[in-house]
Amino acid sequence: MKTVLKIWQQEYRNIFTDHGVLLLFFGAIIIYPIIYPIPYSNNVLKDVPIAVVDMNHSQLSRQLIRMVDANEFVDVYSKTGDINAARKEFFEGKVYGVLLIAEDFSQKIQWGETANVVVYTDASYFLFYRQVLTGIVSSTATMSAGVEIQHMLAAGLSRAEAMQARDPLPLISYPLYNRPGSYAVFVVPAVLLLILQQTLLIGIGMLAGTARERGHSHFLIADSRGEQSYKIILGKTGAYFSLYFIHAIYFFGVLFRLYDYPQRTGLLQLLVFVTPFLLSVIFLGIALSALFRNRETSLMVLVFTSLPALFLSGFSWPPEAIPPWLHLLSYLLPSTAGIDGFLKLNIMGAEFREVLVSWLWLWGLAGGYFWMAIWGVQRLQAKIASVATDPAAPGSVEIAAP
Repeated sequence: MKTVLKIWQQEYRNIFTDHGVLLLFFGAIIIYPIIYPIPYSNNVLKDVPIAVVDMNHSQLSRQLIRMVDANEFVDVYSKTGDINAARKEFFEGKVYGVLLIAEDFSQKIQWGETANVVVYTDASYFLFYRQVLTGIVSSTATMSAGVEIQHMLAAGLSRAEAMQARDPLPLISYPLYNRPGSYAVFVVPAVLLLILQQTLLIGIGMLAGTARERGHSHFLIADSRGEQSYKIILGKTGAYFSLYFIHAIYFFGVLFRLYDYPQRTGLLQLLVFVTPFLLSVIFLGIALSALFRNRETSLMVLVFTSLPALFLSGFSWPPEAIPPWLHLLSYLLPSTAGIDGFLKLNIMGAEFREVLVSWLWLWGLAGGYFWMAIWGVQRLQAKIASVATDPAAPGSVEIAAP
């Protein structure tokens, strides 16, 4: 234990004397999660500007325009009778959708025929596309229901009978876990967990690459040469885990309250769940860092993995739609099981037993990556031993004196 504590203390020195790692472990962890959710502070995209091309100019068409403008999702930016003018506004980026009301709109309604309206919207940006389409469809559906009910009343039905005939099977929609439909609640909690993983992996890789550049092993610091590999790993793990466990408390205990994100479980349960997640990330980082000979390599390789880890986690794109082999491969990343279990616990309010499989899988990853880290340390120990007997051996590294 004395040796483990010495290595722990030495790793603290390595961290707190490296400005880049300090910026990553503290600056990025503290500042970035505060700044990242700010663009989503409105939670729901509202008042998307659209253009209306009214070629009917009737009381009914003006009523439809008022109903569309009153919808919270869209805002009527301009009204015109010329489709080319609306097209120009669309391509100039002034509007993200166009509602076209045909010339025979009111006549068809009065004759009891189906009147169509045409919606053009930008499907290259799904948020704009959804809001414009949802706003216009809900408004036209409301107007359509009113017209049908008026026709039934004119035919002699009572209002109750007309309402029943118009909608015999009403749909009641109740969104679960994210009642306002907030994009921030959807994306930010998962990204925060990914920030923990990626900053930790990159920081460990930077420390390893920097130390190798300076001519000594990142693992075999002066006080730990000749020690068993597991002691070296446990000492370094203690340093990383103690810092990131505090970061986890900051994320889940402070930031979630700051931005008023749903919290349907206690902080203690979240910390119990995140423990094997952090350990698996640390052991993976130590195992990978044995491969990095310089600081830049670790940055390029590990920063590159951030987006794949995000998409493979299965929260931004359904796991069922990911190729099966790729979905299975994604479980080698701690973030996949970590994000899945975390969202179920904290956002959906699941019981801990319902995420037990994810939790046990993270412990399995921690065990597997621990043995990989041991192999990496032993490999470096063997290389240093060969250098000691043959300093001119290819690929040798200079060992700094204690």
